[in-house]
Amino acid sequence: MTRRLQVYETELLRVTFDPQVCSHSGMCLRTLPAVFDINRKKWVDPTAAAPAEVMAAVAKCPSGALQARLITSVHPAGGAEPEMPTTPEEPVVVITVRDHGSLLIEGRYRVVTPDGTVLREGEKCGLCRCGASKTKPFCDGSHREIGF
Repeated sequence: MTRRLQVYETELLRVTFDPQVCSHSGMCLRTLPAVFDINRKKWVDPTAAAPAEVMAAVAKCPSGALQARLITSVHPAGGAEPEMPTTPEEPVVVITVRDHGSLLIEGRYRVVTPDGTVLREGEKCGLCRCGASKTKPFCDGSHREIGF
């Protein structure tokens, strides 16, 4: 079963969550519980903290399932202007083998199938190392259940 990308927006911020690549580390819940609360129907409430706080919490997501970006800058005159684009960095990928866990991929990457279909692109994700993930090749945290 494929789950859709979840999108949560404010006037200034767009937060997305891809359940297919979440490793269920709980980092978001511990970092900013006012924003990330699984007991709510809409478990992400980006209005519950300042955009900078939300972006900092999302940046700690080890799997890259959570992403955040600013939508616009609001000027004192009341107008809005698109954010200035960031300068692309050199494509450097760091792969960290985590003890008893996933392969953490950090840096600009693309995961493709043998036929060239792009499964995911981004800056951060976790890949399954134990073979038990139900969302292969991505880690879903199953390694904890099987004692990997």
